[in-house]
Amino acid sequence: MAETGRMGLPAQGHAPAEELRVSCTRRAAGPTAPTALLAEAWEQFYLDVTRATAAARALAASGDTLEPWGWWHLAFARVRGSEPSAAAPALARAERGFAAAGDTRGLQLVQETEAIRLRREGRSSEALALQESVERGADGTRTAIDLFIAHNSRAITYRELGRVDDALRQFHAAHDAAEASGNPGARITALANLGGCHLDLYNLDDAREMSERAFAAARSAPSPSNLIVIATNLIVLHYAHGEPRRAREMAEFLVRHPEELPPNGLERGRTAIALGHLATGEIEQAIAWLERGTKGPMGDLEGVTFWTWLRTRCALAEGDAAGARALAEATLAERARKGLGDGPFDLMQLHRALADACERLGDAPAALACMRRAQELYEQLVGRSARARHVALQIGFDLARAQRERDLAVDSRRAAEADRQRLADLNAALERQIAENDKLHQQLVEQALRDPLTGLHNRRFLFEAAPGMIERARRQEEPLTVALLDLDHFKLLNDTYGHQAGDTVLKRFAALLTQTVRRSDVVCRHGGEEFVMLMSGLDGADTHAVLERMLEEFQRASGEFAGRRRLPSCSFSAGIAIFPTHGATLEQLLSRADRALYRA
Repeated sequence: MAETGRMGLPAQGHAPAEELRVSCTRRAAGPTAPTALLAEAWEQFYLDVTRATAAARALAASGDTLEPWGWWHLAFARVRGSEPSAAAPALARAERGFAAAGDTRGLQLVQETEAIRLRREGRSSEALALQESVERGADGTRTAIDLFIAHNSRAITYRELGRVDDALRQFHAAHDAAEASGNPGARITALANLGGCHLDLYNLDDAREMSERAFAAARSAPSPSNLIVIATNLIVLHYAHGEPRRAREMAEFLVRHPEELPPNGLERGRTAIALGHLATGEIEQAIAWLERGTKGPMGDLEGVTFWTWLRTRCALAEGDAAGARALAEATLAERARKGLGDGPFDLMQLHRALADACERLGDAPAALACMRRAQELYEQLVGRSARARHVALQIGFDLARAQRERDLAVDSRRAAEADRQRLADLNAALERQIAENDKLHQQLVEQALRDPLTGLHNRRFLFEAAPGMIERARRQEEPLTVALLDLDHFKLLNDTYGHQAGDTVLKRFAALLTQTVRRSDVVCRHGGEEFVMLMSGLDGADTHAVLERMLEEFQRASGEFAGRRRLPSCSFSAGIAIFPTHGATLEQLLSRADRALYRA
């Protein structure tokens, strides 16, 4: 697996950034000076491993004082390839040469490369210990490109050890170092890795923005090894974003442009290509790609769970619910036995597919258990997303930089008018950053309390807001109505017309609730097709009147189309409970309303 890739299968929101421009200098044929060979190796080491390796071999065989750098570049290319253990001989040659020359920078890079080898062999804890030792002994000889290698490698080690926050900090540091270095391959890799990290954290907006910039840069460079990784990430991103056509278009790009990919690029990206077809309902094409060459997952861009949930969905589309269930359950069992590290997004999708298979087979308890697990994974992803956007890491870094620049301005020419003006400008920038940070914090709070599909508040908000409303009703001695609403025959609608039609009905119903309630009322999505309304000052008769009007409006508005098929007439059932008659806490009121709903 290369040093960039789909993570777990995943920065603060950026303003439109200047296009990342890179160039690739073609070398003339014939003998090349050692200094030119080293420059070629550095330029290509994250762009084109074939050209980098060729330059490294020529340099290692040159007999020049730069020969150890040829061995190191050769080892670095091998350690990032499919056989990291093959790097050991070249790495040993590089270490001997650097030691003989007293080259401390080269010796530090040898240790960094050895740490990568340990991690690639599954010894991540040993790799981290070596990296921390290198960091403690680092001197001032490291360049910006050395820092990129160090930060990028530490980020991947932290990610594999489950230290997500540390990984994100290191990926940001790697990005800053790559930008400072000006190395085109490092800049593309850093941006691709940062986008992949945000995809892994389900921070889809920032992941897409970074990945699209990296994609354009990788095509321009060109950088085949980066391009295949970024393109497969974008297919997953578009699918997760609810953009099936864009996922399909990116899959089509890979198929139509194999010349821009590394050797066996299509085989490495076949599962993502299958996802592009599945997203637009092209089941036969999806199956063909999933089973291309061999039946089962393969390649360094694939996870077992990623492949399986796609194959399970295809089996369901073909009407083979029993086969879909058997495949999904076998994969989950094997995953547990081997401790495979697929991420929560793939697991969520697999549990959803397994739930659908169990439903079709009439095993309602198993379907419910799978849906609950899928919901837990979704909530985990939402939490990851909030933490990623709380890159306040990024904002914190910008704030610290503005602070340093302001302090330098204060200390340098305090008396000069130009410095006073600069200080004022820096203070203004600092205040803007603080305001942006405050805005982000409010966005994160709101994001944690909203249902992403309907835009309504979620169950967490309900349990935070209800105690205050109950206490206010108690003080003012007025009723507080809790209404629990459930869409009728929603499972049948999903089974008949598909989840997209179900989502349309949920969003339409949520909009009706929002238009109906007063500003002082609270309406939440309680889970699945259930909704809760808290309405102060209304008795039972008033509440019944409100619900009757809502039912009439909901049925009147249900004649929209889903594709070419008309949706059935929609209705809902409701159960109500009134404080204090039916209970003194939200839990008691919800329980009473649920019983009333059951009888409805």
